Order: sequence, then C-alpha cells, then structure tokens
Amino acid sequence: MYRFAINVDYIGTAYCGWQVQPDLRTVQGEIENALFKLTGEKPSVVGSGRTDAGVHALCQTAHFDLSKEWEPKRLVGGLNHFLARDIRILGARQTSADFHARFDCVEKSYIYVMYRAPERAVLTDRAWAVDPDIDVEKMKRAALRFIGEKDFKSFMAGGSDTVSSVRKVLKADVCERDGFIIFQTSANGFLYNMVRIMTSVIEAAGRGRLSESDVDFLIAAKDRTLVRGTAPACGLYLESQKYGKE
Repeated sequence: MYRFAINVDYIGTAYCGWQVQPDLRTVQGEIENALFKLTGEKPSVVGSGRTDAGVHALCQTAHFDLSKEWEPKRLVGGLNHFLARDIRILGARQTSADFHARFDCVEKSYIYVMYRAPERAVLTDRAWAVDPDIDVEKMKRAALRFIGEKDFKSFMAGGSDTVSSVRKVLKADVCERDGFIIFQTSANGFLYNMVRIMTSVIEAAGRGRLSESDVDFLIAAKDRTLVRGTAPACGLYLESQKYGKE
C-alpha cells in the first residue's frame, strides 16, 4: 500500500462538517467519492481533525492509502476534476507508511473572522457581523488570557469524548485590518467548539460585558455552564497544521 497526504481547502457552508455521516453531505465523504471515481478504490480519508458544519478550511491535511503508486500532480488534478468547486485539493505527496494526519499533528492554527455591523450580503456564511462599536483593544487583552497550558473545560462543548481538557495555547491574538477583526489562535490541540467559545468570550469582552479577570475566572472555574454563547460557525477557518514527522 502507498500512503498519500493531501492539503485541502474548502468552504464548509454546504457541508455537515468534515466527518462522514450517514445520508449527509460531508467534506470527507466528497473526497472519498472523488477517490473512488478516480482510482476505483475506497480508502478512508483521515483528516487532521473534524470541523463542524459550516466551518471552513484554508488548509487541512488528510491522509489515505492506495494500492497503486500515483504521481502527486495527477492525483491533485484528478481529484479536483471530480470535486465540487467549494472543495479544492491544494497539493499531494507520498508519505511514510506510518504518517498519520491526526496523531502526528503537534500544532493547529485557526482564525476567526468578524466585521463591524451592519451585515454585508457578500460576507454571508463567511464572517460574523459584530457590534459596530466593539473595542478591539479589549478583545486583544481578553485573548491574551488564554495563552499557556491550562484546563479549558469551561470552553468545551457537550458531547466531547476527550480524556483530558488540558491544552497548551501558544498564540491568541486579535487585530483589525482591511475592515475585518481577526482572532488568530494556535495550540497543541483544541477541544470540541473551543475556538468558537473562546471567540464568544472575546466578543463579549469587546462589548464591555466581560473583563480580563472574568476570563481568568471562567478558565479557573472549569464549568461550561458559566460560559454563555458559542460564536457562529461561519467565521471559523482552520488555517494550518504542523507535524513532528512525516
């Protein structure tokens, strides 16, 4: 068997997330269907993580095995031919047989895109319209409270099967440029809905509803019921992943 890694970008609006689900359209399912049409094989495509319905990706890594060797350029062209235009294969490469897109990932980065209201039709399902008077400096200071190795149980949605809610956040920054407010964060891993819940807290801080000390309290409390709200999926983009080996 030959193992291949691919980098994928997609607009998640039309999909029920990454992971295959019965009778639902998903990104993983679409790629597996395209692989069957191209190669006649039905490999399982393993992603670096499982994005939710409506979440986008600028670059998501995945791997799969094929029984025959393929030229990466031909694999990219063939898959893109069979995929809808809201999913694109950016690149492909043959990897070692033990490379794993999920378990070998040592760092993930996300961005969350917001803009000041009123809502814009052209940004529908691409970004979150927030209060026009939101204070970006307050958002930035609140975001910094997330940095470090901490227990983020308060920022984990129900339904997660994770063993530990401790994660190491390496970056949490907010900036405003070209009319957009962008929250960028990197960590050694994220909990279910963690980035969207973090964004919700940062947005509340920007409206003066929460202080920096409130963020510290919410982290220390380890209680999801104290953290109200989850930012909509439309503004979230998986940006990149880093690997310790290939």
